[in-house]
Amino acid sequence: MSVLYLSSTIHSAGDEIAVLIFTFLLRLAIMCVPLGVISVFLYERFRNVKSKQKTLVAALVTQLLELAHAKGGTLTIPEVSMNTDLSLEESEQVLDLLVKRNFVNLRVSKSGAVLYDFPKIA
Repeated sequence: MSVLYLSSTIHSAGDEIAVLIFTFLLRLAIMCVPLGVISVFLYERFRNVKSKQKTLVAALVTQLLELAHAKGGTLTIPEVSMNTDLSLEESEQVLDLLVKRNFVNLRVSKSGAVLYDFPKIA
């Protein structure tokens, strides 16, 4: 392990402490700079992912609204699944989320089918 000296000779204990403090701070800076760069990179990546996620959600909502309009304001889970890239489970989760947020009303038909009504479209 090498020690970095500011001068070729150390004149006093105070000089030795100063060199040790300088060496410690230099090593700390050398270790922290890469961590800072990695942190900035990860933050930017996270921000980009969140931005893409918002875009995908907006596109999905638009797709659901267009589908609801085409189907007279009422959708079923299989209809959503067949007309989007969502599985049956994902379709149910999305529609249930819209119910929880009061964008869509849930009802059961006389035949037992689960229907999701878009009140502003019907």
